[in-house]
Amino acid sequence: MPFVRIFPLRIFGQYEDAKTYKARLFYDIESGGELLKGRDCEVFFKKGNHPVHPWRLRVGSHSGDLAEYKTFLDSLCFYIFHEMRYYLESEEPLMQSFYIAIDFKDVHFSVFNQEESDED
Repeated sequence: MPFVRIFPLRIFGQYEDAKTYKARLFYDIESGGELLKGRDCEVFFKKGNHPVHPWRLRVGSHSGDLAEYKTFLDSLCFYIFHEMRYYLESEEPLMQSFYIAIDFKDVHFSVFNQEESDED
């Protein structure tokens, strides 16, 4: 899929440890004029040491269509923490029961996968 539009719908998950939240990302994806609805994949919010952008979003082993779209994941992560101003706690023992629930309204990301289109 060289050019797609990804429509994130919802992320839902929970605290795993002081530096990790495990979640499922639900999304629709459009490629070549065809809309594929009801997709989902495992994602992880991983905390690093960067002072401004400490959280990173990574796909899990069941990544569905999104494994090759790192640009989308980085953009979505930026959108969540800087545009939506979502806040995640970390390093709190009481966070073990903390759940993430983020709903997206009327947002999509257009992604061009340069590597795949070069192979054609």
